Amino acid sequence: MNILLTGATGFVGKALYRELIAQKYNLTCVFRKRHKTDRLLSEFGTGDRCFVDHVDGNTPWSACLKGIDQVVHLAGLAHAVNGNDPDSARHFFSVNHEGTSNLAAQAARHGVQRFIFMSSIMVNGKTSTAGPFCETDRANPQNAYAAAKFAAEKSLEKIGADTGMEVVILRPPLVYGPYVKANFLKLLDLVYSAIPLPFGAVSNKRSFVCLENLVDAVCLCICHEKAANKTFMVSDHQDLSTTQLIQKIAAAMGRKPRLVAVPEKYMKSCFSLAGLDHMYDRLWGNLQVDASKIQMLLGWKPRVTVDQGIMTTVQWYLATRRHKRKLKVQV
Repeated sequence: MNILLTGATGFVGKALYRELIAQKYNLTCVFRKRHKTDRLLSEFGTGDRCFVDHVDGNTPWSACLKGIDQVVHLAGLAHAVNGNDPDSARHFFSVNHEGTSNLAAQAARHGVQRFIFMSSIMVNGKTSTAGPFCETDRANPQNAYAAAKFAAEKSLEKIGADTGMEVVILRPPLVYGPYVKANFLKLLDLVYSAIPLPFGAVSNKRSFVCLENLVDAVCLCICHEKAANKTFMVSDHQDLSTTQLIQKIAAAMGRKPRLVAVPEKYMKSCFSLAGLDHMYDRLWGNLQVDASKIQMLLGWKPRVTVDQGIMTTVQWYLATRRHKRKLKVQV
């Protein structure tokens, strides 16, 4: 099977690239022309390469789509906290909506059989207040990033219905694993620093998905006939509070978590005064997903447990810190 992979240089993309190569797929990876460097391309020594200038509603994809059976579309503009200003919103829709729709339309014209799209749980909302989100819940995107992802989903469904190309949509929650960045990496830094953290009384529930589990789910969606024209939630099937997550990270580091039980009302006021309501929602709010559909329909279950995923992530983190210290000593 011939697969076109976009976003191959990203956090999920690199891991998926390695797994697809290991599974002997004929893989073509898409790269931005401005990223055409020997150092970067040396990481992708196996498989074909395709280069584009940009990803939006005008990107020409014909050269990349010849002979392709399936497209796995990971490329997109990542979520940003300040993503609701007009310029950012236009950029999100240009890349994540119009860019996705344009690629899918051209893929259908080239006879691509299946299009797999990496969406986001944020399509459902920032917090789950009435129980875990599931695929049949009404969408409730609350920022430009999520709205663009949802618009892309609707466009894909229409293109699939009009052309017969199969569409598969995945909505993962926060993804963690080796090489993780952004908020999860900041949390690793905080726990490692051993400074007191005011999260000792947080009783929320949040879903996560380990990188290895997400990659495994994508691979199953590539080959399973029942995945056609379905939307799936995917998670580790074990929800954690912020307190529990910090405790597990600390245990993997061989450290004792320094957690202080601060009343929730006080912390909410502090975050609100600082203009950080979004951070309060992530640390104290619930964001759960019900991933039973992919388990029942496709027979998928997480390859690794939460404890195993966190241990692997922490081992990578500690090794990276040791490497950086070694480089400083040498300098």
